Amino acid sequence: MSTAPAGLRRRLASHGFESNDDYEFALRLLFEAQPTGVRCLNVAGESGRRKTAFAHALAAALDYPHVLYHDFSRSEAPVPALVVDAESGETQTAEAAASAFDRVMTEACAYSEGARVILILDQIQASDFQDQIAMYQFAQSREWQGVVGTVTANPATLLLVLISEQPLYHSLQKISFRVWADAAGGALEFD
Repeated sequence: MSTAPAGLRRRLASHGFESNDDYEFALRLLFEAQPTGVRCLNVAGESGRRKTAFAHALAAALDYPHVLYHDFSRSEAPVPALVVDAESGETQTAEAAASAFDRVMTEACAYSEGARVILILDQIQASDFQDQIAMYQFAQSREWQGVVGTVTANPATLLLVLISEQPLYHSLQKISFRVWADAAGGALEFD
């Protein structure tokens, strides 16, 4: 199980996130907690890139070998619904392709079986409400039911980081440990 290393503030700064806040105690509490499902960290704060920068710097500072990222505000290219068979001229319905969200969830579960992995889910406010319910169910049960089937995450090696510009779905927030990434903090400015 990971724990927040001593000197976390310095390690975060070396990976691009400078802050006057000390996250070491809060993260130690997160890692010492014994959740029944997947450990969830909700990075809250003002609008801006500080929350995402914190999540990526945290992954680097804690030496996670696998860092997966999904941004719900990025649109996916539509998958064509019909496939034309050039030889016969027939059309047939294609099976639904896995969404980028489904792929990253499946990949996180797979990596968690053999190594530590951090999955950063950004701009959750842009997701469908059904996706937030699915995140909650996954965090509780450790099972992801996707297009390829059901996969299970190892809760000892997976950290789920949730970032949203609006409050999370209340049940998801209730099982998440929240830290505040201050957009006004950081390096001092000199004239």
